Amino acid sequence: MQIAGIKIKSRAVMAPMAGITDFAFRSIVAEYGAGLVTSELLSANAIVRGSEKTIMMLPRPDEPGPVAAQIFGADPEIMREAAMIVSRSSCQIIDINFGCPVKKVTKCGAGAAALKDIKTAGRIAAAVVNSTDKPVTAKIRSGWGAESVNAIEMAKTMEDAGVDAITIHARTAAQGYSGEADWELISEVARRVNIPVIGNGDIDSPETAVEKLWSAGCDFVMIGRAALGAPWIFRQFNELCSTGSYGKISNSEIAAVILRQMEMMTGLYGERNAARKMRTRLGYYTRGLTGAARFRKAVTKLESARELEELVTGFLLEKQVSATYGGTG
Repeated sequence: MQIAGIKIKSRAVMAPMAGITDFAFRSIVAEYGAGLVTSELLSANAIVRGSEKTIMMLPRPDEPGPVAAQIFGADPEIMREAAMIVSRSSCQIIDINFGCPVKKVTKCGAGAAALKDIKTAGRIAAAVVNSTDKPVTAKIRSGWGAESVNAIEMAKTMEDAGVDAITIHARTAAQGYSGEADWELISEVARRVNIPVIGNGDIDSPETAVEKLWSAGCDFVMIGRAALGAPWIFRQFNELCSTGSYGKISNSEIAAVILRQMEMMTGLYGERNAARKMRTRLGYYTRGLTGAARFRKAVTKLESARELEELVTGFLLEKQVSATYGGTG
């Protein structure tokens, strides 16, 4: 499968998530077989202003690809300028966010607020497309609210603007992450446009990912929250597609992934900041494990890589608990 000539090695791709899909996590997910990974949400205004913090969040030349850089903004000209800057980074794809429902994004007319003004969204997409030789994709929601579901119109507008693929999170902005995603809508969009469609929403296991992929008739599925503490879900998805089954994850492999992520995050943020960021990540990694509540309590004061190694080794490798990871990832 391809997106505008970029080979996508798996039909399961990783969702961009603020505060999560940094270089460290993207690298791990890519190594586990995700077809495409994407940066955290990046402000076009901040990129144009030269914000060092934002620029440092762009894809790096030493990470496995393909990787997309996701940008957001409400002004076509600023988005054009930002896309030109982002094009000089190591990303293979530029993704436009028209789906974020967070108020600090939508209050400026960006993110999912674009669904209320499709003409402007089309101008933004065209400005980005015309500013770069790299493929451009867009992520949308089903609509702003239940009374204004307009994903089909938005998708066709994106296609007309020259966008090379579109991701649909099949919930409205008003829903946030509640309720069920409307995969019938994803299927309808896939039938109505001639560019690849990536379906997103409610994928919680390799089995669900495969079922949604085939039932919706989309080209790819995007996995988000289910991968937070289980990046191996992509390997399991790929195995399930190719062989009809997949292997379980061992405690030793979970421990190795955690320690590797800590090592890479230390390089990004410094040891103390990395340890603090890992406190939340460890909550995801230990879902479904016996004794996880005690472990999460123990990591609330985590300050160093050595402390993390001791806690993880004691929890996962000395058989104080048993893992239940397997069938659902």
